[in-house]
Amino acid sequence: MPDFQLPYGNSKIDFSLPDDLRVHYIEPREVEPIKELKRELQSSLNNLKFLRPGARVAVIADDITRPTPTHLILPTLLDFLEGVGIREVTLIAALGTHRPMTQSELERKYGEALGRVNLIQPDFRDPEKQVRVGTMPSGAPIEVTKELSKVDFSIGIGCVTPHHVSGFSGGSKIVLPGVSGERTVGEMHMLSARLRRSFLGIEENEVRDLMDLVAEKAGLRGLIDLVVDGIGRPTWIGAGGVKEVFKEAVKESRRIYEVESPGNLDIVIASSYPADIEFWQAHKSLYPADMVLRDGGTLILVTPCPEGVARTHPEVIELAGLSPEEIERRVRSGLVKDLIGAANSMVWSKIRSRIRVVIVSEGIREDEARSMGFEWYGELQEAIDKELRRFDKPRIGVMKNAPELLPRVQDMV
Repeated sequence: MPDFQLPYGNSKIDFSLPDDLRVHYIEPREVEPIKELKRELQSSLNNLKFLRPGARVAVIADDITRPTPTHLILPTLLDFLEGVGIREVTLIAALGTHRPMTQSELERKYGEALGRVNLIQPDFRDPEKQVRVGTMPSGAPIEVTKELSKVDFSIGIGCVTPHHVSGFSGGSKIVLPGVSGERTVGEMHMLSARLRRSFLGIEENEVRDLMDLVAEKAGLRGLIDLVVDGIGRPTWIGAGGVKEVFKEAVKESRRIYEVESPGNLDIVIASSYPADIEFWQAHKSLYPADMVLRDGGTLILVTPCPEGVARTHPEVIELAGLSPEEIERRVRSGLVKDLIGAANSMVWSKIRSRIRVVIVSEGIREDEARSMGFEWYGELQEAIDKELRRFDKPRIGVMKNAPELLPRVQDMV
């Protein structure tokens, strides 16, 4: 039986498959990384033509759940801002609905720049720390961190990969959900969940339009987006207008993560690396697997999840095991307050109604997995051996970096 290996947190995990089975590898494409990131960035920063001396600027940067090497970007950006006469810079962590970062995580993420800026970690659940800047087409309020009302404009820093909610991460997503209030983020997530179970790889969509609207209302004027490969090395970086930079970053993201894959597979064995701090991140593995599995197929997801299911959305443990219709009923009846958790639960429920989801994790308990409607095993090899018995000569896919992949499904040969 040949041996296979997948990333698992900061280590690797091995498993075996019968040698008479055909196995399809689905993983990011290898490309050359940028040789001199600082020089590429310095050249691109000249596209931030809206800057003026004396302006107050907020830099909105993603958090520890994203692979963006922000510590390498901030010093060059701050030097550039000083060079054009900007002295007052606030760094806002785009936590979205994640927990605040610890001091060690902040130092690792933002590096030496922490000593040069005023750092804010917004609380998405505290309305006293938010300001209303407009209204959504649905009539819901657009609420963002109050810190944005204290500056003249903001610049976002993010990373672009395929994403199930908005087609791709990056761009205006740095504001919504990055620094938006709970009601605003909840409306956005429910919009996505009600329209379809995944927008993965769909560049133009209603959710992205909403993100663009919110970012514009909140004063996002510039963007630094980059793309990294499957091991975190930057392959492209650009700065300038929000929509222009995002569009170019999507092209590069497709070059790495949009990969050919057979369809109608029976089993997919996937690693949640690098989105594996908790299931709230690891669930991104479900959507590419859903694209390549047949009806009734099985996803075996191996994920460490050291922080469990969802630290800021514990309600999903109860909600995700319900049907999409029941979740919707509870939302409309006002029985569910966490619209963000309800939206993800609804999508997970839609997926598990089509495929069997098996969780292999040290950080998620068996009772938690089963409450969400998933199967659970403590060991990967045990899960594989038992799930193989459900099929006769199964067609198998092995997904590396599953949360970042965008399969381009081909007919099964």
